[in-house]
Amino acid sequence: MQNDPLLEQLDWFFTSFNWTLSFPNSLVLPMAKITSDHIPCKISIGTAIPKANIFRFENFWVDHPGFLEAVARGSEKGVRNQRDSALVLSGKLKNVRYELKSWSKSLSNLSNLISNCNKVILFLDELEEIRVLLPYETTFRSILKDHLTKLLKSKNLYWRKRYTVNRVKFGDECTKFFHAMATISYRRNTISQ
Repeated sequence: MQNDPLLEQLDWFFTSFNWTLSFPNSLVLPMAKITSDHIPCKISIGTAIPKANIFRFENFWVDHPGFLEAVARGSEKGVRNQRDSALVLSGKLKNVRYELKSWSKSLSNLSNLISNCNKVILFLDELEEIRVLLPYETTFRSILKDHLTKLLKSKNLYWRKRYTVNRVKFGDECTKFFHAMATISYRRNTISQ
């Protein structure tokens, strides 16, 4: 992001023979340069963690447009048994849950959005290596980086909800330890059969 940039990139990654046998579907992908001029790399390991089909309220939904309308639609739906107030409340909460489930399907997947933003920023960075960016391209890249920062905060909220540790300090939420503990917590709280 300079007029005369230094165009050097380290792109060698080494693995052991055991790692390649254990994780044959591993990929190393370059990500976008958000704040630094260094290119972070993401290692994607081809594993599948089972996902339960349960309803979970996501904290970042509140920031999206249409959330309050979905809650209002769910709470306005009628409930059959009008005599018992506990059943009325339970029925309204079930209606809200149903509305939020259907509304959340219209939201895009956070990982896909982050990946798409990274691809576009990477494209603009590579274009900048060839020629000087036009003013509207520079503006678009800065807007996209701001949007990517918001998406990463939403993903941070997503993972923070799945695992809370008092020992985790600010900035340590996206470490390998944090994700491993979130996965262990998820598996411990899931009944498979």
